Amino acid sequence: MIREGKAEIKTIGFEAYKGPGKKKPSFYNPTFEIDRDIEIIFCQFIVNKGAKKFLDALSSTGIRGIRIAKEVDGEIEVHLNEINSISFDILKENVAKNNVNAIIHSEDVRQLLLRNKYDYINLDPYGSPVYFLPSLVNGLKKVGYFSITATDVATLCGVYTNACIRRYGVIPMRGQAMKEIGLRILLACIAKNFSIFDYSFYPILSYSYSHFYRVYGFAERGARKADDMLKNIGWIYWKDGWNFCNFEELPDKNFCGPVWIGKIFDYEFLNEMEKIVSKKDLGKIMEIKQMLKIWKEEQSLPILFYESDYIARSLKTRQPKISEIIDKLKSMGYKAGLTHFSKCAFKTDAPYEEIKNIFKGKPKN
Repeated sequence: MIREGKAEIKTIGFEAYKGPGKKKPSFYNPTFEIDRDIEIIFCQFIVNKGAKKFLDALSSTGIRGIRIAKEVDGEIEVHLNEINSISFDILKENVAKNNVNAIIHSEDVRQLLLRNKYDYINLDPYGSPVYFLPSLVNGLKKVGYFSITATDVATLCGVYTNACIRRYGVIPMRGQAMKEIGLRILLACIAKNFSIFDYSFYPILSYSYSHFYRVYGFAERGARKADDMLKNIGWIYWKDGWNFCNFEELPDKNFCGPVWIGKIFDYEFLNEMEKIVSKKDLGKIMEIKQMLKIWKEEQSLPILFYESDYIARSLKTRQPKISEIIDKLKSMGYKAGLTHFSKCAFKTDAPYEEIKNIFKGKPKN
């Protein structure tokens, strides 16, 4: 038995099941505990805004849905769905053991979402979520919330260019800032899929952690709002620093897109998150507080970051401490701060020439 939050669940290890990876039943993944804690915070946030009907679309052992049912305050209706027969038996046992009032389903999630509407849908597949995005939109109410996981990080980061183009319809960029670019490719894909159905989408919290990306978003039906949302999609390229442009202005090389160039955090949520965290008993609370501190700083900074080791190598100079770089940029009147994507990176609105001068030891007076 595994205890996490207020839930106690039964699971099975990988060693207990043999067979092709895609045919294996899902399992409990301890790496995702921090996100399951964050999901409790997010669900409390949207319950406070009126959300009532929740779906954990690919439930596996049921840990996410069970924790939502037990740890989120308010009158909510929790649905859990798992099509794999082995996992479904464990799911039923776990729901009964935890004595939660939840409705359980065992069917193809795409069919389930054609017949039912929810205030919140969690989509946590193995690999890419793109195959489920049209169904996700169908399952949302006119105004709704959702969360999505992507574990095909290598594809999104440009390691497999053809796969990224085929799957996401985006030319990726491998190298500096690829972790953030990968997340922005995912966000653009979500936005484009939602716009097909005249839905707008805005990320409330989207981040990178370990081997996965996670997006928490808000969606609303309306063609004009969908049109406005698409203004957040553009192209990026590297030429003496990061640049953004429309398709017609693209350079001959070193470009990527179309990607999401808008905000990846919602300021209101980050503030409310801080309040909710203080009221919840969460296993990863200290790490979440550290991440929240960086997110609050990062949300006010320009998109895309600079990697200090990359700059030092390209200039053949020493690599200053990140704190030293940030302090010098701030003293020169620029915005600068940390990013959660990398401990060896920073964000700033300073011209790249100024950044290079700091590495060369001769900042402009």
